[in-house]
Amino acid sequence: MQKKAITHLKLNAANASKLAALDAVVEEYRRVVQVFVEDLIDAEEREPNKYADYPELAGRLSERWLRCAWQQACGIVRSWYSNERTNRPVLHNLCIQANANVVVLEKSETPTFDYWLRISTLDKGHPVRVPVKLYDNAQSILKQYDALCSGVTLNKREGQWYATLVVERHNKKAKAKGVVGNDIGMKAVVTTSEGNHYGEFGDAVTQRLAKTDARRSRKQKLNACLRKKDLPTLDLHDHRTEAFVRNGIGQAINQMLDELPNGCAVALEKLNVKDMRFKSHQGNRLLKVHQLGFIRDRLKFKLDECGIRYRSVQPAYSSQQCSHCGFTFPLNRRTQARFECLWCGYQNHADTNAALNIAERFSDEALNALPFRQVETLLALRFMQRLSDARSASAGRDTLTTVVLDSTQLVNPPGQASILR
Repeated sequence: MQKKAITHLKLNAANASKLAALDAVVEEYRRVVQVFVEDLIDAEEREPNKYADYPELAGRLSERWLRCAWQQACGIVRSWYSNERTNRPVLHNLCIQANANVVVLEKSETPTFDYWLRISTLDKGHPVRVPVKLYDNAQSILKQYDALCSGVTLNKREGQWYATLVVERHNKKAKAKGVVGNDIGMKAVVTTSEGNHYGEFGDAVTQRLAKTDARRSRKQKLNACLRKKDLPTLDLHDHRTEAFVRNGIGQAINQMLDELPNGCAVALEKLNVKDMRFKSHQGNRLLKVHQLGFIRDRLKFKLDECGIRYRSVQPAYSSQQCSHCGFTFPLNRRTQARFECLWCGYQNHADTNAALNIAERFSDEALNALPFRQVETLLALRFMQRLSDARSASAGRDTLTTVVLDSTQLVNPPGQASILR
């Protein structure tokens, strides 16, 4: 089952009295959700059951609204614990994740509007009907999917109410005829095992990040003056660089999917982005702005949308393993761009070599079941098994025995993050 959200549907065609009734509902709804969240965290309920009985709470909401608020609170608490947050969630934005018990989506019988939202209010038995007009892209998305889900999300930003609808379809994925490996990186958004590179930003991101840091420094100085005068401070977050990178990511993924061979499955890296670190602060800033986690999630979404089979595989040591002979060693990749195996002499672009290894691991059940630290041992045992089977004393290069390494080179190869993969 594949789902897609249709966002930013403005509810500005409703009259003021209907929107006022909706404002009254959401204020009480937010208060109730916040109370439920606090109670669940106080009780240390890490996996609250949204179908369980909710605590009795005095207020103006009906039982249906209370059930809806309880389910949303359970989702917030589960997310809070899974993300290992420390500061308790505080609901600032006005948002309702409504089910069909409180918000019903009705097809319009006139061409003026496409749908009506029948929303229960605090006045029992007197719901309001808010018209919804779909924009052109939303109508095209609706035609591509089988059905419209009953759940509706309502949120208010900068005084304007918006609705989000969800469509779904049954997407049967065809049996794969081959596998293409994808290596996610910072130099190129995606590199495939066929040797194609997509989304090479060059120095554009670095230059934008430098400008962002300069603006942030100026804002920090200005905020210090504003605080002394008890005036509102400026937001330090710069959305322009993030939007630039995300736009490039979207273009790269779309191009990669257009050139993907028909009938092929895709092997993806099972990235754990939060554990990736560089030694320098600037390196970590670049790592964050390249949004590797967003690339991973966006790839999965687009593959689902296109009906392409994929699997997330263990990426450990894929950049150090030779895709030709299997020899795994840190100095196989002495630079960020080039890979040269010290055993068999195989040379290739480093990201392409990693993508070849990722493609090979698509059906490797034994390796994908291992944790990160045990992968190196398995790769070494397999390489030694190949040597034993080959029965050849000349398989390796004599230069291998002359390579002298210190302990720091073994742990952190030049130009790479401290987390090896």
